[in-house]
Amino acid sequence: MALIVLAAILAQVLAARKAKEREPFSIIVLPDTQKYSRQHPEIFVEQTKWIKEQRDAFNIACVIHEGDITDHHTEKEWEVADEAMGILDGIVPYAMVLGNHDLGPEGTLFNKYFGPERFENEPWYGGHFEDGNENAFYLIRAGGMDFLILCLEFGPRDEVLEWANTLVAEHKHRRIIVVTHCYMYSDDTRVGEGDEWNPHGYGRENDGEEMWQKFVKKHKNIFLVLSGHILNDGLGRLTSTGDKENKVHQILANYQMQENGGNGWLRIMTFLPTENKIDITTYSPVLKEYASDDQNQFQVEYSMGRGGFFDCRSTGRTCQETAALF
Repeated sequence: MALIVLAAILAQVLAARKAKEREPFSIIVLPDTQKYSRQHPEIFVEQTKWIKEQRDAFNIACVIHEGDITDHHTEKEWEVADEAMGILDGIVPYAMVLGNHDLGPEGTLFNKYFGPERFENEPWYGGHFEDGNENAFYLIRAGGMDFLILCLEFGPRDEVLEWANTLVAEHKHRRIIVVTHCYMYSDDTRVGEGDEWNPHGYGRENDGEEMWQKFVKKHKNIFLVLSGHILNDGLGRLTSTGDKENKVHQILANYQMQENGGNGWLRIMTFLPTENKIDITTYSPVLKEYASDDQNQFQVEYSMGRGGFFDCRSTGRTCQETAALF
């Protein structure tokens, strides 16, 4: 009788744990903050303070910065970014990419402030390509699923895409989010030949369409690509089918042309595992309001059942052991 009671209790505990793992969670996206770093540091700080304060309410799994962290790539602007992003240290994982404004004639100050040393003791830091964090990956677990957030340089070089292809192929058990500064255009297509602000115009190698052809479309486990950079209304989205018949959602957000360099607008991507949907909303901690138009408030479908993706443990290795292979 005691064994029966114990088994029943254990079953309840396991069921509760499983239900908790499938609870909704959020990823917060910070579009171009360049004008905040230069002119309105208080807005940048307000964004990250809000994230810290709302971590539990939104069950925030991580924060993603889409690049153009700074405007003129000065020490002062990087110090603003350091202060703002530092609010999240020890609170929530975050991943950042470089934009064209984060680069100078002699390289970037990014690694002085956000290099590998800043993250190397974090369990969610996966590693990097070459010497710095211009191309890096981050390992996140949320909603009972294992994610890899892959951050790629502005207009990535072919050798970077080769590294990315290998990395993603070797992490088949993880669901991949690709982040790069320039990928989608404001007409709901990928940035390609003839588009304004194409990375080629900055002496870079691959634009959005080339990234799709050489890298993104090849992998079943890539489901989301996030980018900023493009002006006009700074908004766009496209769902494409990859080579493995998988759906890839590609989303642009950039509010820098609005008042005060963007008025603090950020994206809240709420994953609903039991509904297989992602809710995308846009909120400003400065204005304390949501954007209500359908370009800023929409939903995409994404299967969050097992469906060919596996927990790290199903590979026969722990997540740490798997990550250590690469």
